[in-house]
Amino acid sequence: MVTSFLEYLTTNDRNSCGYCKNEQGERTPDSSNSYTLTGGAWAHNMNAKDYGRLLDMGWRRSGRYLYKPNNRLTCCPQFTIRLDVTKFKMSRSQKRAMRQMNEFLATGKRPVCGIKEEDSVEKNQKKSSLTSAETTSTSHQEPPSKKMKDSDRPVLTKKEILNKRFLEKCQQRNLDPEEVRAERKAKDAARQRTIQSYIDEARPDWKHKLEIKIIPVDSREFDERSNESFDLYKRYQTTIHNDHHCRFAGFRKFLCDSPLSIEKRDGVELGSFHMWFLLDEKIIAVSVLDVLPQCVSAKYMFYDPDYSFLSLGTYTALREIDVTKRFQQICPSLRYYYMGYYIHSCPKMRYKAKFRPSDLLCEKSKTWLTFDACKELLDKSTNSNGFTEFRPEEPQQIPLAVDDILVYSKREILTFAQALIRFPEIADNNEFLQKVRELTILVGPDLSEAVYFFSEFNS
Repeated sequence: MVTSFLEYLTTNDRNSCGYCKNEQGERTPDSSNSYTLTGGAWAHNMNAKDYGRLLDMGWRRSGRYLYKPNNRLTCCPQFTIRLDVTKFKMSRSQKRAMRQMNEFLATGKRPVCGIKEEDSVEKNQKKSSLTSAETTSTSHQEPPSKKMKDSDRPVLTKKEILNKRFLEKCQQRNLDPEEVRAERKAKDAARQRTIQSYIDEARPDWKHKLEIKIIPVDSREFDERSNESFDLYKRYQTTIHNDHHCRFAGFRKFLCDSPLSIEKRDGVELGSFHMWFLLDEKIIAVSVLDVLPQCVSAKYMFYDPDYSFLSLGTYTALREIDVTKRFQQICPSLRYYYMGYYIHSCPKMRYKAKFRPSDLLCEKSKTWLTFDACKELLDKSTNSNGFTEFRPEEPQQIPLAVDDILVYSKREILTFAQALIRFPEIADNNEFLQKVRELTILVGPDLSEAVYFFSEFNS
């Protein structure tokens, strides 16, 4: 197993927030002072098991840079979200995304109505101008008179009306409502469709062929089509996120460079991969994935805006879930699909909770709670940034003792206590010692075999 080698950078890296933006991708006036505060480390090498442990402490990676948001202070708290794929059931809209893809592949016809996903910058600008025009035209009109409701007649929701009718029918037929509900539930479960059932519908005579390939980022096949992937990424960033500063070097650093090495465990290849979606051999979407001992971690996804009518955001996520399910059948412990961070204050990030049943990570106890329970707490948060501890009564994890962490010093690996003996002047550097203590809290108790590089021990 590869030894994880991390270079300490900071426990308080302050950057401008990427989520405080309007629909046109521009920073809003009230977000000029917004920022995200993170802990950071550079991963020269990392084994998949250690990175999986960091995910369960709330960390993520951008290339080789590892970061952990300080949710108590950052403007947009970011909570790690995961899905147990063994319990996943598709919603109606997710089934529609699968069905519409198959219809397009079979006939070549575009779907009449797609799934609501992120819009391009041009679409949002048109919406904004239309909204302002409608506001101007209606501001001079008299408000329409509303029909007064009969105060003696209770207003029922659609759900209440249907339930009332159901109970009346059961009473007329002398049936037990609970038994009828249980029978219906059993029938629904029997005809529950899976992602694989849609994939299996593919036929050789269909008009288009969709192929999925999972390619290691350090392979020759990956390098041969890296320019094609970058061109696709550039189009996506420009059209969807209004980013006109894409460079190949930045693309490589952000989405291709990885500290993870390919290793095989329990029949599954672990490491960093790009999942290509090839329509008639042309790449139309790419998912950036890390396959780890307990999960598939989705890092990023980009697609060809010309095919946005296929609801590729939803479709690719469903195929990633299917891949995770297939891995889980080989390796039972690999049962989770990590979707990055859920940001309650950012509408564009809320789609992640539609893949149910999902869980959020508690910032304090590092335990998992159901999304529904967390949403209720987030909605009631009284903190200015919306942060809340899901289990405030639970104790924090006890970090690894500072003296026991392993450090690199002039071509030797020592414990922190041994390094202090070799560099006695550092023992009086209280600011540095405090940052190291903070780092041990951030990484948690399970990275006991990781080696840390501090410049103080290598001068």
